[in-house]
Amino acid sequence: MIRNKGLGFQVKDFYQRAKDLLRLSSATGSVGFSRKIDPARSTKGRLPIEVWGKKEVKNWKHFFPSEEKEVTRQRFALETLGIILSDGLSFPHEIKEKARNKKVALFRSPLPQSKCQERLRDFLSDLSPNKIRISGGLLQIFGLGVLIMGDSGIGKSESALELIYRGHRFICDDVVSIQKQADGILVGKSPPLARNFMEIRGLGILNIKEIFGPKSTAPKSNIDLVIRLKKFRLGKEEDRIGLKFPEDYIVLGEKIPQINIPVAPGRNIATLIEVACQVHILKEKGYHAPQDILRKINRVLSIQ
Repeated sequence: MIRNKGLGFQVKDFYQRAKDLLRLSSATGSVGFSRKIDPARSTKGRLPIEVWGKKEVKNWKHFFPSEEKEVTRQRFALETLGIILSDGLSFPHEIKEKARNKKVALFRSPLPQSKCQERLRDFLSDLSPNKIRISGGLLQIFGLGVLIMGDSGIGKSESALELIYRGHRFICDDVVSIQKQADGILVGKSPPLARNFMEIRGLGILNIKEIFGPKSTAPKSNIDLVIRLKKFRLGKEEDRIGLKFPEDYIVLGEKIPQINIPVAPGRNIATLIEVACQVHILKEKGYHAPQDILRKINRVLSIQ
């Protein structure tokens, strides 16, 4: 949870809040996690969290021993609290050792450097105890604000596009800006530059409003349900009846009901998302099909 804004917040808070958006993993454990980021300085000049790529790692490997002290001073300046290595690269051992000595947190991300930098800058510019940006898409389906999440390449945008084609409303794709209101309701919207746009592999950038008309989009929506798309794993036992429910998805301290949908060839994910929304609506009204069938089974067994 974010600390008092005037006092800043810890690097570990940044990691917890940005790890899904930036797809972060820690490269040095909890090193540097207790250091504090000042939100007032995060949008001015040098960012407290840097993003490195192939060029930065290559330059580090090729400096002369006589330059080591100066290079270390520049790369691990006092205002540098963390470094994200993009493109799925790994930190060399010597960089990890310097980072540990300087208490600088190291992270890895599979995102391209430019995309990682863009998301990081947006995240830091939008810091607030009641705001967060996460990776996912947001649609209005049967009146519900549905946050669609899942690994990159699993088909989130393609499924969202089919749902829009069926008449559901589009709010945003890829990144969702979420704000918690005073009453605890979570409201999601698109970052300004991405509003109305969706990226589809093979088609590029699409303007949903221009293609499907103004009624196909909405500027914002309450978030009522999270649907997480997960890769189907052969041999993994799934709950086929529906008695078990995954843990709620927690955003800014608020719980949102979550439904997991395994993705496999031949499954119509858009239809499954629609049905999942209807199941949630019925459940909110007090009807739960698995419990209904269990009652009928128990009734039959009690007669015998």
